Amino acid sequence: MSPSDTPGRTRRQPAISNDRQNSIGALRLILAVLVVYTHACYLGGFGPELLLVWSHNTITAGTVAVQGFFVISGWLVCRSWRNNPSLGPFLWNRFLRLAPAFWICLVITAFVFTPMLWSHHDRGLVSFFSLSPSPAGYVWHNLVLPRSQLTVGPFPSGGLHPGDWNGSLWTLSYEGACYLMVAALGLLGLVTRWRGLGTTLIFTLLTLHIVTAFLPADLAPRTLLRLYDTPGKLLTLHFLAGAAWAAWPESSSGLLWSPWVAIALMMTLAMSWHFPVHPWLSPILFPLALLGLARRPELADFEQRVGGDYSYGVYLYGYPVQQILAEFQVHRLGLFAYFAISLLLAFGCALVSWRLVEKPALLWKTAKWIARPVAA
Repeated sequence: MSPSDTPGRTRRQPAISNDRQNSIGALRLILAVLVVYTHACYLGGFGPELLLVWSHNTITAGTVAVQGFFVISGWLVCRSWRNNPSLGPFLWNRFLRLAPAFWICLVITAFVFTPMLWSHHDRGLVSFFSLSPSPAGYVWHNLVLPRSQLTVGPFPSGGLHPGDWNGSLWTLSYEGACYLMVAALGLLGLVTRWRGLGTTLIFTLLTLHIVTAFLPADLAPRTLLRLYDTPGKLLTLHFLAGAAWAAWPESSSGLLWSPWVAIALMMTLAMSWHFPVHPWLSPILFPLALLGLARRPELADFEQRVGGDYSYGVYLYGYPVQQILAEFQVHRLGLFAYFAISLLLAFGCALVSWRLVEKPALLWKTAKWIARPVAA
Protein backbone atom coordinates (compact mmCIF):
# COMPACT_ATOMS: atom_id res chain seq x y z
CA MET A 1 0.00 0.00 0.00
CA SER A 2 1.38 3.39 -1.01
CA PRO A 3 1.42 6.30 1.45
CA SER A 4 -1.41 7.95 -0.44
CA ASP A 5 -3.58 4.89 0.19
CA THR A 6 -3.19 4.90 3.95
CA PRO A 7 -6.36 5.31 6.02
CA GLY A 8 -7.33 8.87 6.94
CA ARG A 9 -5.77 10.44 3.85
CA THR A 10 -7.70 11.96 0.99
CA ARG A 11 -6.51 10.98 -2.40
CA ARG A 12 -5.97 13.86 -4.82
CA GLN A 13 -7.84 13.55 -8.10
CA PRO A 14 -5.16 12.75 -10.69
CA ALA A 15 -4.75 14.40 -14.02
CA ILE A 16 -5.56 12.38 -17.10
CA SER A 17 -2.79 9.92 -17.82
CA ASN A 18 -4.08 8.64 -21.17
CA ASP A 19 -3.55 11.07 -24.06
CA ARG A 20 -6.67 9.80 -25.79
CA GLN A 21 -8.79 10.66 -22.76
CA ASN A 22 -8.74 14.43 -22.53
CA SER A 23 -10.80 17.60 -22.41
CA ILE A 24 -9.84 18.84 -25.85
CA GLY A 25 -13.37 18.48 -27.23
CA ALA A 26 -14.75 20.83 -24.58
CA LEU A 27 -11.92 23.32 -25.06
CA ARG A 28 -12.43 23.44 -28.83
CA LEU A 29 -16.14 24.09 -28.46
CA ILE A 30 -15.44 26.94 -26.03
CA LEU A 31 -12.95 28.41 -28.50
CA ALA A 32 -15.52 28.19 -31.32
CA VAL A 33 -18.06 30.04 -29.16
CA LEU A 34 -15.50 32.82 -28.59
CA VAL A 35 -15.08 33.19 -32.36
CA VAL A 36 -18.85 33.55 -32.78
CA TYR A 37 -18.89 36.15 -29.97
CA THR A 38 -16.20 38.29 -31.60
CA HIS A 39 -17.95 38.15 -34.97
CA ALA A 40 -21.24 39.08 -33.28
CA CYS A 41 -19.66 42.25 -31.90
CA TYR A 42 -18.26 43.12 -35.31
CA LEU A 43 -21.09 42.09 -37.64
CA GLY A 44 -23.78 43.42 -35.29
CA GLY A 45 -22.08 46.80 -35.00
CA PHE A 46 -21.82 46.71 -31.21
CA GLY A 47 -18.45 48.39 -30.97
CA PRO A 48 -15.21 46.94 -29.61
CA GLU A 49 -15.47 43.94 -27.32
CA LEU A 50 -13.99 43.99 -23.83
CA LEU A 51 -10.76 42.23 -24.74
CA LEU A 52 -10.16 44.61 -27.65
CA VAL A 53 -10.45 47.53 -25.22
CA TRP A 54 -8.23 45.83 -22.65
CA SER A 55 -5.56 45.11 -25.26
CA HIS A 56 -5.60 48.61 -26.78
CA ASN A 57 -7.03 47.30 -30.07
CA THR A 58 -4.38 44.61 -30.53
CA ILE A 59 -6.26 41.35 -29.99
CA THR A 60 -9.82 39.98 -29.82
CA ALA A 61 -11.37 36.96 -28.14
CA GLY A 62 -11.74 35.43 -31.60
CA THR A 63 -8.03 35.84 -32.30
CA VAL A 64 -7.17 34.18 -28.99
CA ALA A 65 -9.57 31.36 -29.85
CA VAL A 66 -7.99 30.77 -33.26
CA GLN A 67 -4.54 30.70 -31.67
CA GLY A 68 -5.89 28.09 -29.26
CA PHE A 69 -7.27 26.07 -32.17
CA PHE A 70 -3.83 26.01 -33.76
CA VAL A 71 -2.12 24.95 -30.53
CA ILE A 72 -4.51 22.03 -30.09
CA SER A 73 -4.34 21.13 -33.76
CA GLY A 74 -0.53 21.08 -33.68
CA TRP A 75 -0.57 18.77 -30.69
CA LEU A 76 -3.17 16.41 -32.19
CA VAL A 77 -1.64 16.30 -35.66
CA CYS A 78 1.89 15.66 -34.41
CA ARG A 79 0.58 12.95 -32.11
CA SER A 80 -1.24 11.43 -35.08
CA TRP A 81 2.02 11.23 -37.04
CA ARG A 82 3.84 9.67 -34.11
CA ASN A 83 1.12 7.02 -33.77
CA ASN A 84 1.25 6.17 -37.48
CA PRO A 85 4.24 7.72 -39.28
CA SER A 86 3.04 6.99 -42.80
CA LEU A 87 2.49 9.80 -45.31
CA GLY A 88 -0.51 8.43 -47.20
CA PRO A 89 -2.79 7.71 -44.22
CA PHE A 90 -1.65 10.92 -42.51
CA LEU A 91 -2.61 13.18 -45.42
CA TRP A 92 -5.82 11.23 -46.06
CA ASN A 93 -6.94 11.61 -42.44
CA ARG A 94 -6.18 15.34 -42.45
CA PHE A 95 -8.12 15.73 -45.70
CA LEU A 96 -11.15 13.93 -44.27
CA ARG A 97 -11.21 16.16 -41.20
CA LEU A 98 -10.85 19.45 -43.02
CA ALA A 99 -12.20 19.30 -46.57
CA PRO A 100 -15.63 17.56 -46.72
CA ALA A 101 -17.33 19.78 -44.11
CA PHE A 102 -15.73 22.89 -45.60
CA TRP A 103 -16.82 22.00 -49.15
CA ILE A 104 -20.39 21.29 -48.07
CA CYS A 105 -20.40 24.63 -46.24
CA LEU A 106 -19.43 26.34 -49.50
CA VAL A 107 -22.30 24.60 -51.34
CA ILE A 108 -24.83 25.50 -48.64
CA THR A 109 -23.66 29.12 -48.55
CA ALA A 110 -23.94 29.46 -52.34
CA PHE A 111 -27.12 27.50 -52.97
CA VAL A 112 -29.10 27.76 -49.71
CA PHE A 113 -28.05 30.87 -47.80
CA THR A 114 -27.68 33.14 -50.84
CA PRO A 115 -31.13 32.24 -52.27
CA MET A 116 -32.60 33.07 -48.85
CA LEU A 117 -31.32 36.62 -49.19
CA TRP A 118 -32.17 36.68 -52.88
CA SER A 119 -35.81 35.75 -52.22
CA HIS A 120 -35.93 38.39 -49.47
CA HIS A 121 -35.42 40.95 -52.23
CA ASP A 122 -38.24 39.40 -54.35
CA ARG A 123 -36.10 38.40 -57.29
CA GLY A 124 -36.55 35.48 -59.67
CA LEU A 125 -34.79 32.14 -59.52
CA VAL A 126 -33.61 32.33 -63.14
CA SER A 127 -31.84 35.61 -62.45
CA PHE A 128 -30.16 34.03 -59.41
CA PHE A 129 -28.12 31.72 -61.63
CA SER A 130 -26.94 34.67 -63.70
CA LEU A 131 -25.38 36.42 -60.72
CA SER A 132 -21.81 37.59 -61.02
CA PRO A 133 -19.74 36.48 -59.19
CA SER A 134 -21.70 33.25 -59.64
CA PRO A 135 -22.84 30.76 -56.95
CA ALA A 136 -20.99 27.97 -58.76
CA GLY A 137 -17.89 30.17 -58.86
CA TYR A 138 -18.11 30.70 -55.11
CA VAL A 139 -17.81 26.95 -54.60
CA TRP A 140 -15.25 26.32 -57.32
CA HIS A 141 -12.89 29.21 -56.60
CA ASN A 142 -12.85 28.58 -52.84
CA LEU A 143 -12.51 24.82 -53.12
CA VAL A 144 -8.72 24.78 -52.70
CA LEU A 145 -7.94 28.42 -51.89
CA PRO A 146 -10.51 29.66 -49.36
CA ARG A 147 -11.62 33.29 -49.74
CA SER A 148 -10.69 33.49 -53.42
CA GLN A 149 -14.30 34.65 -53.94
CA LEU A 150 -16.03 36.42 -51.06
CA THR A 151 -19.54 37.00 -52.38
CA VAL A 152 -22.24 35.57 -54.61
CA GLY A 153 -23.37 38.49 -56.71
CA PRO A 154 -23.91 41.37 -54.28
CA PHE A 155 -24.69 39.06 -51.37
CA PRO A 156 -24.41 39.34 -48.44
CA SER A 157 -25.47 42.93 -48.89
CA GLY A 158 -27.87 43.96 -46.13
CA GLY A 159 -25.82 43.80 -42.95
CA LEU A 160 -23.50 46.33 -41.39
CA HIS A 161 -20.46 44.72 -43.03
CA PRO A 162 -21.59 43.41 -46.43
CA GLY A 163 -19.47 41.83 -49.13
CA ASP A 164 -18.10 38.81 -47.24
CA TRP A 165 -19.94 35.53 -46.74
CA ASN A 166 -17.46 33.87 -44.42
CA GLY A 167 -14.64 35.74 -42.72
CA SER A 168 -13.68 32.65 -40.72
CA LEU A 169 -12.27 30.79 -43.72
CA TRP A 170 -8.98 32.70 -43.83
CA THR A 171 -7.38 30.33 -41.32
CA LEU A 172 -8.00 27.15 -43.35
CA SER A 173 -5.14 27.77 -45.77
CA TYR A 174 -2.73 28.13 -42.86
CA GLU A 175 -4.17 25.02 -41.24
CA GLY A 176 -3.55 22.99 -44.39
CA ALA A 177 -0.03 24.40 -44.71
CA CYS A 178 0.69 23.41 -41.10
CA TYR A 179 -0.45 19.84 -41.84
CA LEU A 180 2.05 19.67 -44.68
CA MET A 181 4.71 21.12 -42.38
CA VAL A 182 4.21 18.32 -39.85
CA ALA A 183 4.31 15.77 -42.68
CA ALA A 184 7.66 17.20 -43.81
CA LEU A 185 9.05 17.18 -40.26
CA GLY A 186 7.77 13.63 -39.85
CA LEU A 187 9.37 12.37 -43.06
CA LEU A 188 12.67 13.87 -41.90
CA GLY A 189 12.29 12.10 -38.55
CA LEU A 190 12.18 15.40 -36.65
CA VAL A 191 9.15 14.44 -34.53
CA THR A 192 10.22 10.84 -33.89
CA ARG A 193 13.79 9.59 -34.16
CA TRP A 194 15.45 13.03 -34.20
CA ARG A 195 12.75 14.85 -32.27
CA GLY A 196 15.38 16.66 -30.20
CA LEU A 197 16.60 18.42 -33.33
CA GLY A 198 13.03 19.11 -34.47
CA THR A 199 11.94 20.71 -31.21
CA THR A 200 15.19 22.67 -31.07
CA LEU A 201 14.37 24.17 -34.47
CA ILE A 202 10.85 25.06 -33.31
CA PHE A 203 12.00 26.72 -30.11
CA THR A 204 14.69 28.54 -32.05
CA LEU A 205 11.91 30.07 -34.17
CA LEU A 206 10.07 31.04 -30.99
CA THR A 207 13.19 32.60 -29.51
CA LEU A 208 13.97 34.54 -32.68
CA HIS A 209 10.40 35.82 -32.61
CA ILE A 210 11.09 37.37 -29.21
CA VAL A 211 14.47 38.70 -30.34
CA THR A 212 12.90 40.56 -33.27
CA ALA A 213 10.69 42.44 -30.81
CA PHE A 214 13.72 44.11 -29.22
CA LEU A 215 15.92 44.64 -32.27
CA PRO A 216 15.85 48.11 -33.81
CA ALA A 217 14.10 48.01 -37.16
CA ASP A 218 17.29 49.04 -39.01
CA LEU A 219 19.31 46.21 -37.43
CA ALA A 220 16.87 43.31 -37.84
CA PRO A 221 17.49 41.35 -41.06
CA ARG A 222 14.58 41.65 -43.46
CA THR A 223 14.51 37.88 -43.98
CA LEU A 224 14.10 37.37 -40.25
CA LEU A 225 11.30 39.92 -39.98
CA ARG A 226 9.40 38.24 -42.81
CA LEU A 227 9.10 35.08 -40.70
CA TYR A 228 6.74 36.90 -38.33
CA ASP A 229 5.09 39.68 -40.30
CA THR A 230 1.50 38.36 -40.67
CA PRO A 231 -1.19 37.04 -38.28
CA GLY A 232 -1.14 33.73 -40.14
CA LYS A 233 2.54 33.23 -39.40
CA LEU A 234 1.84 33.85 -35.72
CA LEU A 235 -0.80 31.11 -35.89
CA THR A 236 1.82 28.83 -37.41
CA LEU A 237 4.09 29.43 -34.42
CA HIS A 238 1.27 28.39 -32.09
CA PHE A 239 0.75 25.25 -34.17
CA LEU A 240 4.44 24.35 -34.07
CA ALA A 241 4.59 24.96 -30.32
CA GLY A 242 1.72 22.50 -29.82
CA ALA A 243 3.46 20.01 -32.09
CA ALA A 244 6.70 20.34 -30.11
CA TRP A 245 4.95 19.28 -26.90
CA ALA A 246 3.36 16.31 -28.68
CA ALA A 247 6.82 15.13 -29.71
CA TRP A 248 7.66 14.58 -26.03
CA PRO A 249 4.57 12.92 -24.53
CA GLU A 250 6.45 11.38 -21.62
CA SER A 251 7.87 14.75 -20.56
CA SER A 252 4.72 16.78 -21.12
CA SER A 253 2.61 14.29 -19.16
CA GLY A 254 4.61 15.01 -16.04
CA LEU A 255 4.95 18.76 -16.54
CA LEU A 256 1.36 19.63 -17.45
CA TRP A 257 -0.54 17.78 -14.73
CA SER A 258 -1.27 20.69 -12.39
CA PRO A 259 -4.36 22.86 -13.04
CA TRP A 260 -2.81 25.62 -10.95
CA VAL A 261 0.10 25.88 -13.36
CA ALA A 262 -2.32 26.16 -16.29
CA ILE A 263 -4.42 28.78 -14.49
CA ALA A 264 -1.34 30.80 -13.54
CA LEU A 265 -0.13 30.73 -17.14
CA MET A 266 -3.53 31.84 -18.43
CA MET A 267 -3.60 34.72 -15.95
CA THR A 268 -0.11 35.76 -17.03
CA LEU A 269 -1.17 35.62 -20.66
CA ALA A 270 -4.31 37.64 -19.92
CA MET A 271 -2.19 40.31 -18.28
CA SER A 272 0.14 40.36 -21.28
CA TRP A 273 -2.81 41.24 -23.56
CA HIS A 274 -2.82 44.67 -21.92
CA PHE A 275 0.73 45.29 -23.12
CA PRO A 276 2.42 44.99 -26.52
CA VAL A 277 4.34 41.85 -25.48
CA HIS A 278 1.58 39.28 -25.96
CA PRO A 279 2.43 38.36 -29.59
CA TRP A 280 5.82 37.11 -28.39
CA LEU A 281 4.68 35.49 -25.15
CA SER A 282 1.57 33.77 -26.49
CA PRO A 283 3.26 30.98 -28.54
CA ILE A 284 5.19 30.00 -25.40
CA LEU A 285 2.60 30.40 -22.63
CA PHE A 286 -0.62 29.50 -24.43
CA PRO A 287 0.36 25.91 -25.39
CA LEU A 288 1.38 25.14 -21.81
CA ALA A 289 -1.86 26.57 -20.44
CA LEU A 290 -4.19 24.90 -22.93
CA LEU A 291 -2.54 21.50 -22.85
CA GLY A 292 -2.48 21.63 -19.07
CA LEU A 293 -6.23 22.31 -19.01
CA ALA A 294 -6.78 19.55 -21.56
CA ARG A 295 -5.31 17.02 -19.16
CA ARG A 296 -7.89 17.71 -16.47
CA PRO A 297 -10.48 14.95 -15.98
CA GLU A 298 -13.52 17.15 -15.28
CA LEU A 299 -14.53 17.43 -18.95
CA ALA A 300 -12.78 14.34 -20.26
CA ASP A 301 -14.46 12.57 -23.18
CA PHE A 302 -16.74 15.58 -23.69
CA GLU A 303 -17.36 14.68 -27.34
CA GLN A 304 -18.65 11.25 -26.35
CA ARG A 305 -20.96 12.82 -23.78
CA VAL A 306 -22.58 15.25 -26.23
CA GLY A 307 -22.55 12.91 -29.20
CA GLY A 308 -19.91 14.49 -31.41
CA ASP A 309 -17.37 17.21 -32.15
CA TYR A 310 -19.36 20.31 -33.11
CA SER A 311 -16.58 22.89 -32.85
CA TYR A 312 -15.59 22.83 -36.53
CA GLY A 313 -19.19 23.20 -37.66
CA VAL A 314 -19.81 26.12 -35.30
CA TYR A 315 -16.65 27.75 -36.63
CA LEU A 316 -17.66 27.25 -40.28
CA TYR A 317 -21.29 28.33 -40.04
CA GLY A 318 -21.21 31.04 -37.38
CA TYR A 319 -20.18 33.87 -39.72
CA PRO A 320 -22.64 33.23 -42.60
CA VAL A 321 -25.47 32.71 -40.09
CA GLN A 322 -24.68 36.08 -38.52
CA GLN A 323 -24.63 37.74 -41.94
CA ILE A 324 -28.13 36.38 -42.62
CA LEU A 325 -29.40 37.56 -39.23
CA ALA A 326 -27.92 41.01 -39.83
CA GLU A 327 -29.73 41.10 -43.19
CA PHE A 328 -32.98 40.53 -41.33
CA GLN A 329 -32.13 43.17 -38.70
CA VAL A 330 -31.86 40.70 -35.80
CA HIS A 331 -28.89 42.65 -34.45
CA ARG A 332 -31.32 45.42 -33.52
CA LEU A 333 -32.45 43.20 -30.62
CA GLY A 334 -29.11 43.82 -28.89
CA LEU A 335 -25.81 42.00 -28.56
CA PHE A 336 -26.99 39.25 -26.22
CA ALA A 337 -29.98 38.29 -28.41
CA TYR A 338 -27.97 38.52 -31.63
CA PHE A 339 -25.13 36.43 -30.21
CA ALA A 340 -27.45 33.84 -28.62
CA ILE A 341 -29.60 33.36 -31.73
CA SER A 342 -26.59 33.14 -34.03
CA LEU A 343 -24.88 30.67 -31.71
CA LEU A 344 -28.01 28.52 -31.52
CA LEU A 345 -28.40 28.45 -35.31
CA ALA A 346 -24.68 27.82 -35.84
CA PHE A 347 -24.84 24.94 -33.40
CA GLY A 348 -27.82 23.53 -35.31
CA CYS A 349 -25.82 23.69 -38.55
CA ALA A 350 -22.86 22.11 -36.76
CA LEU A 351 -25.03 19.26 -35.49
CA VAL A 352 -26.24 18.49 -39.00
CA SER A 353 -22.71 18.85 -40.38
CA TRP A 354 -21.34 16.39 -37.83
CA ARG A 355 -24.07 13.80 -38.29
CA LEU A 356 -24.35 13.95 -42.08
CA VAL A 357 -20.89 15.02 -43.26
CA GLU A 358 -18.03 14.95 -40.76
CA LYS A 359 -18.75 11.71 -38.91
CA PRO A 360 -19.47 9.71 -42.11
CA ALA A 361 -16.33 11.17 -43.72
CA LEU A 362 -14.18 10.13 -40.76
CA LEU A 363 -15.33 6.53 -41.22
CA TRP A 364 -13.23 6.49 -44.38
CA LYS A 365 -10.10 6.72 -42.26
CA THR A 366 -10.09 2.94 -42.16
CA ALA A 367 -10.51 2.49 -45.92
CA LYS A 368 -8.56 -0.59 -46.99
CA TRP A 369 -7.04 1.10 -50.03
CA ILE A 370 -5.36 3.74 -47.87
CA ALA A 371 -4.44 1.60 -44.86
CA ARG A 372 -0.75 0.89 -44.35
CA PRO A 373 1.20 -1.01 -41.71
CA VAL A 374 2.45 1.20 -38.92
CA ALA A 375 6.14 1.96 -39.41
CA ALA A 376 8.59 0.68 -36.86
